[in-house]
Amino acid sequence: MTHGRTPDSRTVEAGIARMEGYLLWQAEIDRARTDAEAFVDALDWPTSAQREELVALLARRQLDLSQRAVTRIATRALQLRREYQQRYDVLKRRVLVTALALLAVLAFLDVLLLAH
Repeated sequence: MTHGRTPDSRTVEAGIARMEGYLLWQAEIDRARTDAEAFVDALDWPTSAQREELVALLARRQLDLSQRAVTRIATRALQLRREYQQRYDVLKRRVLVTALALLAVLAFLDVLLLAH
């Protein structure tokens, strides 16, 4: 019987995200290989060895392009997340200040009305 801790929800979510990323990348590897094979199949001159070399080269090239695109997208997503978080924080502070000011005004009016 093990008495280990159960993972918290953030740990589970992070694990699921890693698994999803892994599966998506594996699908990208398969797609790159399939596309490379289709391209090389259209050529009638390569030998079997040349064919495999061309497929590997084209698939690697596509994966490099995909990796750069994913990196650019992830970087931009993080930038946007920071920008939107900053805007949200500013709006949240404004709402809080407005609510406190309104409460102060209502309290002041209540004091004035009770004084008369």
